[in-house]
Amino acid sequence: MTEKQEHLLQLFRELDEICKKNNLRYVMAGGTAIGVVRNEGFIPWDDDVDIYMPRDDWNKLVEISGSVLPEHRALQCVDVDRSYTNTFPRYVATDSCALHKHQIIGRDSAGEIIDVLTLDPIPADDKEYEKYRTHMMIYSELVNMVVVYGARWEIPVTAYLRWLFSYTFLGKDRTLKKLEKIMYSYKEEDCPRYAMRWGGCPFLFDKDMMFPVKYMSFENTKVMVPHRMSDYLIWHYGDEWSYIPPHGERESHDAVTVEGITYKELRDDYLPGIRKGRLRRDSIWRKIYSLAGAKRNHRLQYKRNLLLAKSTVMDLEARISESRHSLKELVEKRDFSQLNEIFTKYYQVQLSSAFIGREDFGGIYAFYHPVLLEVSDVTFYAAMLTLVYTERIGKAWRMLVVKEQTGTFPSELAQLKSDIELFRRAVCDYEFKRYQEAEDTMVPLMERYPEVPGFVKFKCRFIMARMEESGNTSEAEKFLASCRKLFPQDGYFMKYQGDLFWKKGLWKEALSGYARARECTNNGIVHLELDKFFKDKKTSAIKECRKLLDGHQKDEALSMMELWKKLMPEDEEIDGALYLAKVSAVRTKLELEELVNELYLKTGISDKIEKEALSEEMLYREALTQAWQRFGYPEVLAAYHTRLICTDDESEMEYLAEEVRSFLFHKQWQGETYKLLGDIRRKQGQTKEAFENYFKALENMQHPYLKTELSRIFLEDLYKGSRRAAFFAKKADASEFLSVWLDKYGSQEEIQKLLKKIV
Repeated sequence: MTEKQEHLLQLFRELDEICKKNNLRYVMAGGTAIGVVRNEGFIPWDDDVDIYMPRDDWNKLVEISGSVLPEHRALQCVDVDRSYTNTFPRYVATDSCALHKHQIIGRDSAGEIIDVLTLDPIPADDKEYEKYRTHMMIYSELVNMVVVYGARWEIPVTAYLRWLFSYTFLGKDRTLKKLEKIMYSYKEEDCPRYAMRWGGCPFLFDKDMMFPVKYMSFENTKVMVPHRMSDYLIWHYGDEWSYIPPHGERESHDAVTVEGITYKELRDDYLPGIRKGRLRRDSIWRKIYSLAGAKRNHRLQYKRNLLLAKSTVMDLEARISESRHSLKELVEKRDFSQLNEIFTKYYQVQLSSAFIGREDFGGIYAFYHPVLLEVSDVTFYAAMLTLVYTERIGKAWRMLVVKEQTGTFPSELAQLKSDIELFRRAVCDYEFKRYQEAEDTMVPLMERYPEVPGFVKFKCRFIMARMEESGNTSEAEKFLASCRKLFPQDGYFMKYQGDLFWKKGLWKEALSGYARARECTNNGIVHLELDKFFKDKKTSAIKECRKLLDGHQKDEALSMMELWKKLMPEDEEIDGALYLAKVSAVRTKLELEELVNELYLKTGISDKIEKEALSEEMLYREALTQAWQRFGYPEVLAAYHTRLICTDDESEMEYLAEEVRSFLFHKQWQGETYKLLGDIRRKQGQTKEAFENYFKALENMQHPYLKTELSRIFLEDLYKGSRRAAFFAKKADASEFLSVWLDKYGSQEEIQKLLKKIV
């Protein structure tokens, strides 16, 4: 967990406690909700916390905030603070400084935050929703003068100007109150759905998707989550919500974060240089221009979409004609790899945000005004079935909904849509632990679609659960054999194959299967299950590694820890134990030197003498100490060597110097002792004394590695000194620098003697 995440967790736990004590509802939302299911905590790269809260509950929270909020905390919302410039509320740490771009010219609290997105009750009548939506958009335009919201919905510019006139002459407070009276006029008990405001856009949810809440674990805290969690995550992120995205696609939020000052101090520093009046006037004109041109821009986008659609359809028809088999034949043969190849470009266009949109602030217009490519019903059915068979069920369902709205909806498409909804019902039953109902629902689906990966994976859970309960492995063996035949490269089934091996006591085969599963899937749920499974077993693995090393079974220890590294790639204890095995098993001094350099990095060391960050990873330190022993240092001196590297404390270094001196009585270790004393003095900044000890080490060295170490130190110093001398010679007299630098060597003759000795 990052430092920022620790701070956010503290804020969230405060808010969670307030809500639970006062019977206030909320649900985890957005990326935080994914973290609950996929990580049981923060997504590793996440940098915010999102929750949804019904408006009535938010109003109650605002009412009691004066008596329940901890020190340096505030609730920020435009309902109570008209200087606030965001469209949704926040729980803020006022003693921190974190400014987002929309807050640059505001006066609201700008610290670390929990986003609280309110859920406004909305009637079933779509006309009432449109009324709410129009006023909400205008409300957002007036709250934040810098961002344009209404163009996405083609809000009439005349309506905006009318409310802007009110804003200008009657004041912000009176105008916003009028809009709030309209927007918040609906009672929750009379409404079957909610509108969630995000990015100035309203997104509709059925109430039963959110409430009553369920409870799940988030960083060891029981938190409220949506009633239909899987449906919510599919709505928000699509079928891919459970998969870990590549590094380049891991989104975070940009904010100016400054330690040691408040956001007020930062604003006081830069605000005098911003012409707020000019910025506000320019923004209003930009809004008017954008709203006035929204309908034209959407019309032009629609025409562009039609042209792209025609070219894409022509390309698709060419691909179909070039195929050796018809689409019907390929569907009957279940050759979905070839079908997917045929439909690749079609999917790229048809499933894009520009054509079918997405319920977010960027794709909302296209979501309500989708464009369908004109293909035959046969082609469309083959394309949708291919989506289902390639684990894009949510996208298939969305396309089927759009197709149904056109009025032409053949029975086979209706059946496919119904089956997808049946599958979602089964998943919902599973969520609520209605396992028998879920499995019964899957029976007809498995008969019609025996090779759909999503359906097979879902059925796999029931079979593995029965194996755990009964101890009978025969059903699981038969089922997994067929799964591995159908999906030989799918890590999901490799994981369950590993469970089967583990159940049968074949631990080596199980571990190999788990390692392969980790490599072959980015499904976050599978990774979480593996992490939880191995969390308690890694201690035994490290003990076994030590046992093997004590028994001089170095290669066996290395092989075992390499496997465990694949099983738990992010675990530092496993990584440390792997280095213990590497150091013991290494065969050449060059490889050993490379390992030492890697361990310097692992312990936060920037080079062999200086370091910027301390480390408490004892296994890394132990591995480093063993590396010194492999080089020839006695055990105690090796430990002192590591302690020196891992400390910046002056008293600690002086203590080490006293301890190290005691080894001068051992003639066989005098070279190593003087060298280590030199390292201590050099780190203390006592360069002359350091080199005096290095010269003594050179005279008393008995181990070849010591000569290598000393040669490196002397040659690096001579090289850097000569470079600096040349620099000074260009700027001024270099004699003063040379006298200081060469003082530790004595004379040029002594340097020549030294070079002959070490080169």
